[in-house]
Amino acid sequence: MGDGPQAQSTLRVKQYLRRFGLLPFTDATAPSLVAIVARAPVSGSWWGHPAGQAIYQVGETLDSDPDVLAVRLWRGKVTLVHRRLWPALLRVGRARAVWQMAGLTEVARGLLDLIERESLLRSDRLPEDFQAGYLGFRPALRDLEQRLLVLTRSVHTRSGAHALEAESWSSWRSKTGTVSYAGSVASARLLLEQAAQGLTPGVESRRSLPWGRYYESTRRSSRLRSA
Repeated sequence: MGDGPQAQSTLRVKQYLRRFGLLPFTDATAPSLVAIVARAPVSGSWWGHPAGQAIYQVGETLDSDPDVLAVRLWRGKVTLVHRRLWPALLRVGRARAVWQMAGLTEVARGLLDLIERESLLRSDRLPEDFQAGYLGFRPALRDLEQRLLVLTRSVHTRSGAHALEAESWSSWRSKTGTVSYAGSVASARLLLEQAAQGLTPGVESRRSLPWGRYYESTRRSSRLRSA
């Protein structure tokens, strides 16, 4: 990795991630990759920040790191997850819990079945039997991603453009060799909540994670209906 400024920034990010287990890519109020590299919180877009290029390079380096997985998790943001939490994340992602399945559109359910069948699916190589097409693919995939039902990433195409790639948890598990989590889904969620607590001490971490946001919105809807 070398010992230049970029390598040092990457090392600092990895040290934090190894310690706490979770780290958002960017956030103005909590520790994040952007804040660590820039050495201060960054409000708004980080692209125009003086450290923008370094932030991009560190992100690219960690994207291929064997101990790091990026998923939309904490506050709906892209979040780096350390390898030690992968079994718990896998347990939660594959649970098909109420908060994951309730309210899914027919297009999203069809896309989920398609990803499970194909293992990998790209936005520029959609099969003909996905009738919603590219315009239907993006919002449906976004919904699946936010519910932790699939993994997504941006990939470079031969033309130099970017495409969205979706992967099933089963495929990812086979590639990474991630072991099964021995406990219940509830205990796996708790493990992730405990890791998230390090990002915002004193704030209920459950609300920052997808299942907590779902149940919070459900409670609000119930209160409105009964008012």
